[in-house]
Amino acid sequence: MSAPLAGRIALVTGATSGIGRATAITLARAGAQVVATGRRAGELEQIVAEVGTCSGSIRAIAGDLDDPAFTTELVNEAGAIDILSNNAGTLSYAPLLDLTDEECEAMFRTNVMATLRLSRQVAAGMVKRGGGHIVMMTSLAAREVYRFGVIYAATKHALTAIASGMRIELQGQGVRVTEIRTGMVATHMRDRISHPEVLANVGARKYDPLTAQEVADVVLMTLTTPENTCLDLIEMRPRKAAT
Repeated sequence: MSAPLAGRIALVTGATSGIGRATAITLARAGAQVVATGRRAGELEQIVAEVGTCSGSIRAIAGDLDDPAFTTELVNEAGAIDILSNNAGTLSYAPLLDLTDEECEAMFRTNVMATLRLSRQVAAGMVKRGGGHIVMMTSLAAREVYRFGVIYAATKHALTAIASGMRIELQGQGVRVTEIRTGMVATHMRDRISHPEVLANVGARKYDPLTAQEVADVVLMTLTTPENTCLDLIEMRPRKAAT
């Protein structure tokens, strides 16, 4: 089996489900030494068991990236990180006037501040070692604002700015930064949607969403491009949802 990421350490966040889970498994099977993190220890251990014996490996470190102390501990335990795949996030879909301050703050805390904090710490190590690759998972909501997803879109707009700024500042120091914007993906994150207007809107869509594995395959493609190339921005959506 080909192992294009052999010998590389990859930190994958949001690895308990969805895109993060699929990415952690895919990178391990491509030879990477994956450090998978998320809030639910049981789900992380299931990933370790699922991968079993392959060309790479997965090590689970459970914790909450909203906690700055855990973030520092995670980076220290992970070691010399070559790849950072930022997938952790949360969403609350509802009409803007129905969202609470707490729901809005939670999205900014996890989607923006936790991701920024981790990315800065990992990038600092990459700069010292002279190279690395950061993948920022955002959304088509980073450039298009949708009904019921205004605050979620605002967090993704912020991540686009962060990814672009990191790319500009770090490219001369060997660090590549790729932003991947996805359309609707079939993940459990949307299982928490309960607002009737939002449920009706989602149910009216006439196309199948992307799968987490399809997105993970694109992440792997991004990480295996020639060293002198950087895919700055990738946008992907379900085929029948193309505009």
